[in-house]
Amino acid sequence: MLSIAVWAGDVVVIVNKENTNAIDKVLVAKIYTGEAGYWPNGGSIFAVDQSEANSIRANFYSSMLGKSPSNMKALWAQKIFSGQALPPKVVDTDAEVKKVVSANKNAIGYIKASSVDDSVKVVAK
Repeated sequence: MLSIAVWAGDVVVIVNKENTNAIDKVLVAKIYTGEAGYWPNGGSIFAVDQSEANSIRANFYSSMLGKSPSNMKALWAQKIFSGQALPPKVVDTDAEVKKVVSANKNAIGYIKASSVDDSVKVVAK
C-alpha cells in the first residue's frame, strides 16, 4: 500500500509502522492541541514534539495547526494548569522523533520530509 504524506510545508507527520488508524489533518490538529488522547482503535496516543530550538516546530505549528509557537505554549500552559491534558514529549532532532515513534506503536510525530526512512510510516490521508 502506498502512503500519501500529510504535508505541512516540508514537514511530514509520521506514526509507528504498526499503526492502522485512519489519520488526517483534523486528527493531527486535535492530537497536538490536546483535544484527542486516544486513537480511533482505543489506544492511548503518545505524541512527540520537536524542541523550541528546532525551526521545524514553528513550521509544523503554522502549517498543520494554524498556530504560532507562542499560541501553542499558552494553550498547553492552560491545559496543564487545568489538568485537562499533558503536552507531547519533546525531543531535539528528527532522529530522536523517529526512534521514539518506531519504538511505540501508539506514537505520532513530525519530521522533515527528507528525514523519512523505513523505520516509520508517513501518515496517509
